Amino acid sequence: MSREEMHALEREALEDPFLQDAIDGYNMQQGVDVKSLSLLQQRLERRIAEHAQRKNKFYFSWQRLAIGMVGAVMFIAVCTLLLIRHLPNRQHTNMTEVELMDDTLTQTVVHSLPAGDAQPAGGWEAFSTFVSEHYSGVNMEKRLEVRFKVAADGRPYDIQPGVVKNQQIYEEIIQVLQKGPKWKGKNGHIEIVFPE
Repeated sequence: MSREEMHALEREALEDPFLQDAIDGYNMQQGVDVKSLSLLQQRLERRIAEHAQRKNKFYFSWQRLAIGMVGAVMFIAVCTLLLIRHLPNRQHTNMTEVELMDDTLTQTVVHSLPAGDAQPAGGWEAFSTFVSEHYSGVNMEKRLEVRFKVAADGRPYDIQPGVVKNQQIYEEIIQVLQKGPKWKGKNGHIEIVFPE
């Protein structure tokens, strides 16, 4: 050190007792060489730098690994959802949906009651089909009892539906019977059963 540097160091040592102790300790150690101190300092700096590099590599590798794991989990979840949505369900592939429509379930049925002897000319089945096609079936009870008389030409007259609360139903059943097929016999007593 130059004289001015030494003088400045001594002035600072007077104000700072720790610096004075350091200078005294350095003077007491006669065998310490400045070169060996600088080598130790360089080794220490190299170790600190290597440790920082290892720490950075380790940190970035764990960070990358965590990002990769999150990406893999998201990819698997998306693939699973797509498979569930687009692959057919094997339970439903073997099932065939069949819709059975039985005419007896959708057709109005007309049959004779014991008090009447009249029968339709084409038979009960043909008359039931005719009623199914021409009568709206607007009847809350789903059953309608009708009495009538048969004229000499086979046409029904004096048609009297049973208990009918609605005038429209009364008029409609009279029209259906008058437009329908001819009858055999003298007195008709029938029941019309409408589909459920």
